[in-house]
Amino acid sequence: MKLILTIIAAMGALHAQAQAYPSKSLLMVVPLPTASATDVLMRVVTQKMGENMGQQIAIENIPGAAGMLGGDKVARAAPDGYVIGGFSDAVVNGVPLLYPNVPYDPFTSFAPVGLTAWVTFVMITHPSLPVKNAKEFIALANAQKEPMDYASGGNGSPMHLAMEVFKSMSGVKLNHIPYRGSITGVLDVTAGRVPVMITSLAPVLETIRGGKLHALGVASLQRSPLLPAVPTVSESGVKGFSYATWQAIYAPRNTPRAIVDRLNAEMVKAVNDPVIKDRLIKLALEPATSTPEQLATQTKVGYDKIAKIIRDANIKAD
Repeated sequence: MKLILTIIAAMGALHAQAQAYPSKSLLMVVPLPTASATDVLMRVVTQKMGENMGQQIAIENIPGAAGMLGGDKVARAAPDGYVIGGFSDAVVNGVPLLYPNVPYDPFTSFAPVGLTAWVTFVMITHPSLPVKNAKEFIALANAQKEPMDYASGGNGSPMHLAMEVFKSMSGVKLNHIPYRGSITGVLDVTAGRVPVMITSLAPVLETIRGGKLHALGVASLQRSPLLPAVPTVSESGVKGFSYATWQAIYAPRNTPRAIVDRLNAEMVKAVNDPVIKDRLIKLALEPATSTPEQLATQTKVGYDKIAKIIRDANIKAD
């Protein structure tokens, strides 16, 4: 009887905690630098969440160790909903597959809260390359005596994985040139030093519009409303090709379900706000929300998909 009363009291305390939540400001850890796609997205979404919740949500950027430092801080935080993580899928899908001794487990260290957006990718070339679309690029690359170079943000980066999928589906001959960060790779493609790259659309959108880069195709199955004249890679050369990454919010494991549900509800409300949704679309993001269970499923599906890409292409971390 005493044990039952203790359990009831504990449940009552958790319920009261959830009812009062949040009673102070929150901290969101972003394991990437300021101005990265994840950082920009989370700042937009959490500002609205904070307004609606009546509490500030501060952003702490903890780049380094491929996202492991920030991921570990969230995993080790108290499960009270006051420290949460704004992660790209690489933190829970790519990093644990590429690096030894990752200090967290993608399936047991976090309580999934929900998806916030998908990131659109695009295949870019220097305008001097005499091709208009993915089909023409494949023909040109395969006509070369040596494999044509392509840039990425590093071994195992989303840009690397996307191009390996493209290579596998198209049979094109290409040579990987990894950079320490996608921006450096983009700069070399813009300068004509490397012929091609698949990268996220947001950082290169204005350069494409300004004519300094040519978009061969977007990597989603539907055209981007930001570049309506640019075909998809699927319709312009590699049928069925698509590659996108996603952004999501996670809490530490053992966070009470009532708090996870509150965070999810506020996140869904913020992302679906017409003003916020319009801002995200203009940032070349595809607003998307989910339940915690759907994010848990997406984490597992994404993990298995990336594991296959890494295995088939024999990708090793830098």
